Amino acid sequence: MNKTLRLVFLASLVLNLLLLGVLLGRLPLGAGEPLSRRQRLEQELKKLSEPAQSHIREKFQTIRAAGDPLRPQLDEARTEALRIFSSEPFDEAAYDQQIKKIDSLRGEMFRRMDQAVKQATKELSVDERSKFADVLRRPSPPSN
Repeated sequence: MNKTLRLVFLASLVLNLLLLGVLLGRLPLGAGEPLSRRQRLEQELKKLSEPAQSHIREKFQTIRAAGDPLRPQLDEARTEALRIFSSEPFDEAAYDQQIKKIDSLRGEMFRRMDQAVKQATKELSVDERSKFADVLRRPSPPSN
């Protein structure tokens, strides 16, 4: 191969790799993966009228706010459990105590959120409650 042909071949190879990179970069991330809870929520909410969408979004913010104060404590408890887990020697009693604390915090967070759901549900119309239930329902597992 002469020098010009090699340069043309090399330039073609580089351009083809760039084109491949651009095409792959435009593919959606996570293609084929199930939707996240937030994405599913947005899809379900789009089926409702704008006032109902706003009302239910407001209720979800209230529900999330009910659990938010405990999230930093829960993160801290998880960090401590991992510290205990990785320390030498392994303190089984301290680890068990930390796991109980995590379970207790989770339980309290879900109790607060459940109360917020109950309160939010009382304020919705029958149709909005039905749509709200559809949003809260977990999707069925994909069939293989």
